[in-house]
Amino acid sequence: MKKLYPLSALVSVILLTHGAQAQTGGTYTAVRDGNWHVTSGPNVWDPSGEPPTNCNNCAVIINSGVTVTLNTHVVLSGSSTLQVGSAGSGAIANLLIPASGGTDWATGYNVILPNDGSSPANRILLIRASDKINASSAGTYDGVLTSFITSGVTTYFKQLGNAPSGFVETTVASNSPAAYGTTLAGEVTLSANGTLPVTLEDFDAAVSGGEVSLTWKTAMEQNSSRFDIERSSNGGAKWEVIGSVAAKGQSITVVNYAFTDANPGSGTLQYRLHEYDLDGRPALSDIKVVRLSTLATVSIFPNPAKDYVNVSLPVSEATAGAVSVRLFGQSGQLLAEKNVKGAGGTILSFPVSSYAPGNYLVQVVTADGARQVNKVVISKQ
Repeated sequence: MKKLYPLSALVSVILLTHGAQAQTGGTYTAVRDGNWHVTSGPNVWDPSGEPPTNCNNCAVIINSGVTVTLNTHVVLSGSSTLQVGSAGSGAIANLLIPASGGTDWATGYNVILPNDGSSPANRILLIRASDKINASSAGTYDGVLTSFITSGVTTYFKQLGNAPSGFVETTVASNSPAAYGTTLAGEVTLSANGTLPVTLEDFDAAVSGGEVSLTWKTAMEQNSSRFDIERSSNGGAKWEVIGSVAAKGQSITVVNYAFTDANPGSGTLQYRLHEYDLDGRPALSDIKVVRLSTLATVSIFPNPAKDYVNVSLPVSEATAGAVSVRLFGQSGQLLAEKNVKGAGGTILSFPVSSYAPGNYLVQVVTADGARQVNKVVISKQ
């Protein structure tokens, strides 16, 4: 399985809050080690107390030198920011996310950022390279997650933590690893308007009838915009865009794609996919190579034909392998076919006395897709 990673490590999200009305505004600063949530006694937050479970337009700060253990479920919406660390200090800030044993999002230990259209977008900031979020012990419904809503159904993507990585509501839909593994260190911004890797599978290029068929599928997409199909005929020195396919955009299930290069030419050709997200950031696939040879002239005789039509195959690299010779009728129906191997320099004959007078086609196709079509006239004279 191949992953396409955008040039920016950002994330995209939406989330339904779990029942309670979101509390608006406020700054919440963790100034000492301890659990995010306590039921009584002193807590890590000062002076405003603990952030609400559903926090709208909030600034949540874990000061440098402070380690906070997340032991609750938090939704940050409406241009909220969770900042881990402070500028100008050498002390390390940590957010630890342990295993909750929760059976849904409300009982898990998680931070979820909704893609709710707010500007600036909801985000998590890790200020310095040493500041860290550690979710290596997190469980199924624990970690840093993102989501989006389609037709009233919420799909969740785990960005940080252990597998599974994708859910439709609370049902597991993907058992891949989390997008950014189990730990994340700064300087990093996880933004609700950003983009995740597109999980690309089974990209393939195959020659068929002188055309090149490209197929691929994605196991997961977030904020993907399109796939540009690029071709090179000079070993990758120059690439040209030969087509574009719109992406699904948001998906946690397998999406199949296909594109046909109807005029590939001949020689050795390279193909690749250029994936773009909604913000224009690109990512490249692996390169697939195909080879199409030029088929030398095929001779058809006699023409017009009465009893037999003969097809003389030239000696060439194209005819050294498998060759298919087909006779098509006036309405395009396949009347006869012969498949041979190493047939260069040979003559294949087709009886035609039983066919009505008129124009027919003889098609020769080689194993690498080279194709030639000739018209033959069948006459009773």
